[in-house]
Order: sequence, then structure tokens, then C-alpha cells
Amino acid sequence: MSPEQDVAGAEYADRVRAWAAALRAGSTQTWREFRDAPASPGALLDRPHEQGSTGPTGSGPLPGAAQLELVRRLSVTGADLPEFAELADLALATSGPGRGLVDVPLPWPGSAVRTGTPPVDPEALPPDEVIRAATGVLVRLLESVDLTRTNRSSRSWRPRSPWRRGFTLLGAPTTVGLVRAALLDAGLREGGPRTTCFVLGGPLDDLMVQRWAGRVRAGAAMRWPRMWRAAQANDRVPPAIALPMIAAHLVAELGAERVHVVLADDPTATLAAVAGVLGAPAGEIAPRSEVLATDLLRRLNPALTLAVGDEARRRVVDRVWPEIAGGEEPTSLGVPAGQFAWAVACGERMAEALARGRYAVHGDPGLVVPVSRPGVRRAPDPEAVLAHGLTVVGRAWRAGRTQAAGGRT
Repeated sequence: MSPEQDVAGAEYADRVRAWAAALRAGSTQTWREFRDAPASPGALLDRPHEQGSTGPTGSGPLPGAAQLELVRRLSVTGADLPEFAELADLALATSGPGRGLVDVPLPWPGSAVRTGTPPVDPEALPPDEVIRAATGVLVRLLESVDLTRTNRSSRSWRPRSPWRRGFTLLGAPTTVGLVRAALLDAGLREGGPRTTCFVLGGPLDDLMVQRWAGRVRAGAAMRWPRMWRAAQANDRVPPAIALPMIAAHLVAELGAERVHVVLADDPTATLAAVAGVLGAPAGEIAPRSEVLATDLLRRLNPALTLAVGDEARRRVVDRVWPEIAGGEEPTSLGVPAGQFAWAVACGERMAEALARGRYAVHGDPGLVVPVSRPGVRRAPDPEAVLAHGLTVVGRAWRAGRTQAAGGRT
């Protein structure tokens, strides 16, 4: 390396570390804005290595573009996070898990052509790269979740009503959970020798979203399009949401009079139909969207399993899922374009089978058939997943600081 190249490399390293230090202190400047701003030769941030600082801003390997951009975006979205400098240090020192770009450098005037990953402006990085950096931080934060503390249900206890029929719910996983909670809140009992069975369903694309969320929470790293490709290859939907098959099995086991299929496109309408059969009061259920949280979790699963093991991963996810999924804006997810024709044909077969079943059907069987909806994405939006991921990192960091403060008192 020539003396000129050596000097340029030192200037680049100093400037990157200075930007890292500024971000650590809460700056939201982009790399381009910081790099092109006039430098103050005597300022602390221009010579962090001379001030005795340690960690990624003062010595050792330079942080990559994804880690730096993650800290900048966290500073933009979480300016009130406690002890932000420590969170920044964690992010700057944590590599993103999985496959992706390696050691992405930042653009620097006059830099020579180099081997390896070409320079990229951090704010121009693909969102997937910043998400990958965020998942690395989340794995580190979730490793320290205190599993000795148990979540207590906020649901108030009510006596069960013995004169009402018990219920059993199957089908759409998320809807089943929401309706079950509402019925238990109303004092109904689950199961029993004369239980009434309900198979809950809706549009096929929504059923697949709910099944995808359930698979990912159980540990899968499956992408949304891959789930559809597998269904098409097998020419059937996953058994857990194969409504006609579930209903037929229940009829064979219990008799048609105890089986009801409920088809609706929102949980409140589903609850109303179920409660009507049971003679119970019905209320409103806030719709829940888990698209972004599911896509974030499927990226987390491999690294989190590697860090803590599968059993601990399940317990961690069970505990923190409300924090991962909470606050997500309602998001629809459509059938991928390559599987749409197959999905329509599959939905039509399901609708026909439901219409000729010997059980009671509440709602229109045709609701199962997917329809083309303008503006609905056919895969999760990486920018939206990143925005949600930044929120989750902030929640996890805040919860950890609160937990640590409680342990010191």
C-alpha cells in the first residue's frame, strides 16, 4: 500500500468511527451528510481513537454499513430509549445472522477499486440487510429474557355456566384463539362430553396467513411464497386449515348435529355466529394483524434456536410474542401471482365440498375462494418489516432495561 493510500485509509477509518460516535450520541445524520460536512480537526468526534474510547467506535474492526444504518434508524424512531449509547454499542458490535452482504464498506471520495463487497451508502442498503442486522440484535436481547417470570392473563375470572353447551374450536388458528378467549371471558366452558364443535374459516388467503403465522411461531423459517409453492406442489392446503376434511372427520366421530362450520371475514362476525349457536352473548373482537411480526420472527428463528435451543426458543417466543406482534397496523397479504390460479381452483373445490356437507354451515361457502384485490401485496413489504423490527428492538431494549433496574432494587 502506498503512503497516499495508507493516509486515505486512516482518514476513512477516522471518519467512520466519528460517524459511529455521533450516532451513538443520538445523531440522525446520514453518512453522506456527515461525510460531506466540514470536519473540525480538534473535535472529539473527529479523533475518537485519541480519546481513549473503546468498542466499535474507537478501536478494532470498523462497523459495517448495515450496523451503522441500524443505529441511525433506531435514533430516528427511538429517541427516548434509555441508555441509547449502550444499545448503539450492542448494534455496532453485532453481526447480522444468515446469508447476506459481508463487511459492506461506506463510499469514500477517491477510494481505490477493492475486492469484496463494493461500497454502499448505508441509507441505500436493501431493507433486508438492515433487518438482518436488527435480528442479530434481537437475538442478543431475547437470549437474556427472564423465563422465571410468568405472564399472567389479564382476563378476569368468571364462573363457567354449566347449563350452556361446551365448545370446541378448530380451523383458522388466529381466529380460534381470539374467539376462544372471548367465549371463556363470557363464562362458557371448553370441551366436555357433549361439546359443540365449530370449524372456523374465511378466505383461503387469510387462512394461509394464519397457518403461516402458526408455523413460524412453532419455529419454522418458511417464507410466505414457499408455503404456497408447497401447497400447490401437494395440490392441497395444510391439513390444519382443510375445512371440509376437518368437518367430515368430526361428523364421522360425533355426528352432524354437533358440527358447525362458520365462515366469516373477521373475528367479530365469527364470534357472533358461534355465540348465536351456543346461546351466549357476543361482543366486538379487535382484528389482529401478524404479517410483519411473522416475517420478522421467521428471520429470527434459526439464529435464536442456535443461540438458546429449540425448547427455550419456544418458551421465549410464547412469552414475548405479544411484544413482537403488538401494534402492527392491519395488513392484508394476497396469494403470490404464480399460485393464484391454483388457489382459486382449490378454493372452489373447498367451497363445493362445504356446500354439500351434512353439517350446518354459517356464512357463504364462496367466501373461501380467493379474489384479486388491487393494492394487496403478494409478499411482506421489507420496508414495513424493517419499521416494525425497529419498534420491536426498542421494546425489547426498554423491557430489558426495566427488568435490570428492577433487579437492582
